[in-house]
Amino acid sequence: MGWDIIEYEGAHAQFRDWNLWELRHFLLLEAQTMESAEPGAETTALRKFVEGWDWLGPGVVTGINFSTYVQKSPLRWRLLLNLLQKGGDRIASFGESIPRDYLEAHKGDKGVRYTRDVPTKGLLKDIGKMCRLLSQHEPHG
Repeated sequence: MGWDIIEYEGAHAQFRDWNLWELRHFLLLEAQTMESAEPGAETTALRKFVEGWDWLGPGVVTGINFSTYVQKSPLRWRLLLNLLQKGGDRIASFGESIPRDYLEAHKGDKGVRYTRDVPTKGLLKDIGKMCRLLSQHEPHG
């Protein structure tokens, strides 16, 4: 696979594109949970932001620019940071690895077949990297 970059307020971080696509699954589950728990325009916008991520092929993930979603809003910044933390918790709940059977049942998209369990360590590191990127520029309203 390839690499892609998430940008936020002039800073950026590099990620493996397939990790971003796998993270999208878990972040979308959490965004849907957040929207159900607190219905409103901002939680809907958060869900739509994550739904908008798309893996088009090696090195091409679209819709991942954090600045586009946050738009200097302290509320959106907090929601995104909270989403990343909840997504990390969901991934961590699998332990050392996400079972291949789970991935086949829930992530069998884009014509990809899983041949093994996926270690959680790399995905959790990427969540941490996203949190650090976001933390570099907390908007003040």
